[in-house]
Amino acid sequence: MTPLAISPPRSTPEPDISSIPQDAATIPTLAAPQALTVCIYVNKQANLGPYLDRKKVQQLPEHFGPERPSVVLQQAVQACIDCALQRKAVFSLIKQGYGGEMVSVSASFEGKQHLLNLLVVNSIGYVLRFLKKLCCSLLCDNLFSNQPFQQYDTVPESPEMYENRRMEAGRQFD
Repeated sequence: MTPLAISPPRSTPEPDISSIPQDAATIPTLAAPQALTVCIYVNKQANLGPYLDRKKVQQLPEHFGPERPSVVLQQAVQACIDCALQRKAVFSLIKQGYGGEMVSVSASFEGKQHLLNLLVVNSIGYVLRFLKKLCCSLLCDNLFSNQPFQQYDTVPESPEMYENRRMEAGRQFD
C-alpha cells in the first residue's frame, strides 16, 4: 500500500481590506475628552441691592462663557467688583479660596490694588452655589443663572421689603 499524499486544504485568500474605510465605531478615538464648560447668564433687571451700580450692571455682557467653570466664576465675581458702588465693600464680601489652583480677582481702592484668590473649580454646581452665596451677601436677587433670563420690567422694592431682606441676610452670617 502506498501512503496517501496529504495536501494542504485549498482555501480562498483573505480579501485585502486595507483600502476600505472603517466606520467610527471601530476606530479608537485618540482625542482628549472635551473640557467641561459653563455659561452663566446675567439678569440686568435684577434687584441689585445696596452694593451694585445699575448703570454698570447694564454694561455687562448678556452672559459669561461658555468657558471652563473656573474662568466663568472669575469673570462673574470680577464683574461684581467692577460694578460695585464701593469696591472695598463688595471685595470684603467675597470669600477667598484655599488650597489647589487659584484664579484671582482684583479691586483698586484706598490707593492700592487688592487681590483675592478663588479656588479653580471644575463643577457647574460649585459655580452656581458660590454665585448664589455671593448674591445673598450682596443683597442682590437673581443676578446670575445657568438659564437665560427673560427681560422684563421689575417693580422697585419698597424700603420696608429691602430692610427686611437686609436684616434676614445679616442673621444668616452671624
